[in-house]
Amino acid sequence: MMANPVMGPADTETFVGCRVLEADSSECQVITSKFYNDWVKGECPKVDFILNIFCPGVLTEMWEDRRASLANKHSPTAVEQHYHGTIISCDIITSEDLCQCSDCGICGICRNGFQKSRIGSNITFKRFGHGFYLAPHSSKCHDYTQGIHTHRAMLLCDVLPGKKHVVQTNQTHFVAPPQGYDSVYGQPGSALNYPEIVIYDEASILPRYVIVYQKDGIMKIAK
Repeated sequence: MMANPVMGPADTETFVGCRVLEADSSECQVITSKFYNDWVKGECPKVDFILNIFCPGVLTEMWEDRRASLANKHSPTAVEQHYHGTIISCDIITSEDLCQCSDCGICGICRNGFQKSRIGSNITFKRFGHGFYLAPHSSKCHDYTQGIHTHRAMLLCDVLPGKKHVVQTNQTHFVAPPQGYDSVYGQPGSALNYPEIVIYDEASILPRYVIVYQKDGIMKIAK
C-alpha cells in the first residue's frame, strides 16, 4: 500500500495530534489487514486499535522537500510503507492519545519525528550502521518493541527510500548509504532471515499510524 500524507485540519508548524480510527472504517480495515498479512513468523496478535497521526507541519514540509529532492534524481519517486518497532512506556491503552514522556519511543517519534540523536537508544547492535531501521514485515519489527501490561505498539510510516543499495552481509560501519544511493536494503541471505530497510536521512520517514496490539507487552526489547 502506498499513500500520500493527508494531514488534519489543524496542520500547522507545531501541531501534533492523533485520532482513533473507527474499527469499521475502510482505513482501519486496510491497515489492520496489512498488519495481519505482513506478520510472517509466529502467531499473529490481535490489533486493538489504530491511531492516525497528524505530524507537526514542519516534519511534513521536510518530508515533502525530501520527496521533491529525490524526484529530481529518480523519477518517479516511490513512497513505501514500512514498520518501525520501539518502546512504548505510557498507558496508551487508556488514553488513546500521545504522551509527553521523554522515554516513550512511540509518542516521541510521533511528536518529533525520527531523530539521529536517538539512534541506538534501545538497540546496541546496528547491522547496517548508524541509521533508522524499518521493515516490510510487522512480525520482524515486533522483535524490537517493548510495551506495557499485555500490549505493544509499532509505527507504520511513509518512507522515501530513493535508490536502494542492496546488501546481504553486515555493514556496521555505515553512517550513510554508499555514494549514488539513498538507503540500504538488507536482503535475506547470510546475515538476515527477513528484509529490512535502513534510512539515514531523518526527513525521509513520516510516522502515519500507531498500531496497538495484544502481545506480551512486558517482554524485553530485542538487542
